[in-house]
Formats: sequence, C-alpha cells, structure tokens
Amino acid sequence: MSLKLTPRPSTVKSIRRARQLSIEAVSSEANIAPDVLTEIETNPTDVTKRVAFSLASAMAVPVQFLFAAEVSIDASMPDFRTTNNRPAILTSAGLTRIARARSIVAYLADQTFDDWNKFANTHSITVNQQAAAQKLLQSLYVPIRRADGSVDPTLTFRETRVSLEREGIIVLCDRVADPFRGFCYAPPGEFPIIFVNTTGQRPATKLFTLMHEVVHVLLGKTGVSDPAIINNQVERFCNSVTASVMMPEDQFSQAYSRVASRDPRTAVDILSRRFGASKQASALRVSDLGLNKGFYAAWSATLPSKVPTIEEEDEGEESSGGGGISSQIARFGYLLPNMLIAAVDKRAISQFDAYRLTNLKPSTIKQIASRAVGRLGQ
Repeated sequence: MSLKLTPRPSTVKSIRRARQLSIEAVSSEANIAPDVLTEIETNPTDVTKRVAFSLASAMAVPVQFLFAAEVSIDASMPDFRTTNNRPAILTSAGLTRIARARSIVAYLADQTFDDWNKFANTHSITVNQQAAAQKLLQSLYVPIRRADGSVDPTLTFRETRVSLEREGIIVLCDRVADPFRGFCYAPPGEFPIIFVNTTGQRPATKLFTLMHEVVHVLLGKTGVSDPAIINNQVERFCNSVTASVMMPEDQFSQAYSRVASRDPRTAVDILSRRFGASKQASALRVSDLGLNKGFYAAWSATLPSKVPTIEEEDEGEESSGGGGISSQIARFGYLLPNMLIAAVDKRAISQFDAYRLTNLKPSTIKQIASRAVGRLGQ
C-alpha cells in the first residue's frame, strides 16, 4: 500500500498565491489535474508521495512546507522566475542562502551604515538598454591577462569582485547543492547582494555568473540564474550584455576566424580560454554574432550525456592555498566584514550581531577587515 500524505489546504493555497501562480500553472508543472489541485486547496486530501513532492517542486518550496500550520513566503520570491513563469527550483539550502542575503540587506539598511556608499547605479537601466548596460558593466570589469594575452578567470574574478565591493556591491560565494549558478538580491535603495554558487562551476563559469549578476543589479531585478534558462527576456539580456563585455564582437570574430575550421569542442575550448568566459557562453556567442548559426547546436551535440561533477578548492587570496582566513575572504569578500567590524569598533552594533550575520569569529572578521584597508581603500 502506497504512503498517503495530507497537505494542509490553507497552506497550499497561501503558498501558491504568494508565488503569484495560477492553479493551471501549478497543476501543469506538478503534472496533476487542475481540479485535483483545487480539491487539495479546499479540503484535506490524501495524496501520494510523488504528488506531494511534485507539488512542492512546482511552487519551489521544501515539501515539509505543505504540511506546516504557518508558512511565511518571501514577498520577493515570485521574482525568481523561469521562462514560462514557473518558480526556479531551489532546495532548502538554496532558500536559506536567499534568506541570509535578505537578512543582511535588511540589517545594513539601518542608519548605522548610512556612511557607507551604496552602489549608485542599481535600477539605473531597463531591459534593452544594451549600450548603457554595457558601458556600466565595462567600468566594473577588471580583466587580468596571462602572458599570452588570454584572460585569467580566477584572477579576473578576484579583482572584479574587489571592484564591485569598492562601489558598494556585496559579493558572497558558497557551495550549494542546487543547479542554479547564482542569484542577485537588489532591493531599491539598499546594498545589492550577489551570490555565486561555487559548486560544480569552473573559474570561467563563475566569472561569467558574477558578471551576469552585476547586470541584474543594474536592472534592479532580483532573480536566480540557472544555466537551463536562456529564453527568459531578463536572463537573455543579462547574458547578452555580459558576453558583449567579456567577448567584444571584433576581437571575438577575429579569434573565431582562426579556429573556424576546427571541430566545435576544440574551437570552444580555445575561445573559452582566450576570453576567460564559460564554454557555454563562448559557444552561444558564435551563434549570436551570426558567425555560424548552427554552431551552438553542433557544440551541444558533442557533449557527453552526463557531465562529471567538478569540485574545486576554495580560491584564497594568497598563493599559498585556500584554507583559513583566505577561504573566508573567498566566501564573504572584504566589504561586508569591513562594514561590520567598523560598526563593532564604533559600538554601533555588538560582536554578536556581526557573528550572527556571517558565522565568523570576531578575530576572523578583524583579520579580513585589516586586509580590506589595502584592497578597498577604506
């Protein structure tokens, strides 16, 4: 006999409404009939384990939420959208990172931090303002080149991150076992936060994700970046602007002309290394520029059906390795710890407050802040 579960009707309805989803949209995503979902939202209804998990997945919540007496759904979460107005699927770990980002932003909105410069260009452009977005993104991008002229994505990520922090954009990095690559949380008038998921991402992919999320900041569009979502208007715009800055048309066209005779995988490997961009972005760039319309499809067809998992060490600030203080800098950057320790020193906040937001010991925050002086100039 299969296990039967009974979601709480009022909870299911409140989650769906908070997500701003219709009964038809949720039932389609969960692969159940609309009248079945209506019944679940109206009366206590036994469902199979498959239906319960499918319903939770369709509304992007942990399955246990369906049975809770009180559930608080973040008002910004409906902005985390895929192309068909479906919520991006996040595990509880992913949702926790989003909740932390919102807590940090809410905390920094306090007048204690008013003397810190917020990023001035949040919400400064709209979708389709390609030239304006490209100019702003270019001003923040700090490419570091190897001796052969190719872009080193690891060093470029590091220096571009510092560039963003100097302008008042907080960049956090951590590992989350979710398929999304990153997210941006950019409420009006507050410190924007970019989160980069370092699980399974090569340095070039992480760099492209970082740049992509900066465009989200420029738009003021909170959202989750998923590599499978390439048809959504906002995601497509962010990808296009990022590609135009990291892979300038003239330079990219010339580089492609030199590898056009090679097989797609080899060509993409060479282009990706040359510009420090992800392989997917490099392949898309060839097609988007009209250099070879069928190139992306041809490259995709050469990929193995299952890509091996990539596990990278945390990238520290020192060449000696990524452990200790360097790994914490890799996770939290300089700006947030620097702001917190300055507030602690002024007795505007307690050491416990700083710990609660970062889980870093006071001594660790102080060490990061001392290094931040030279890096951020603050």
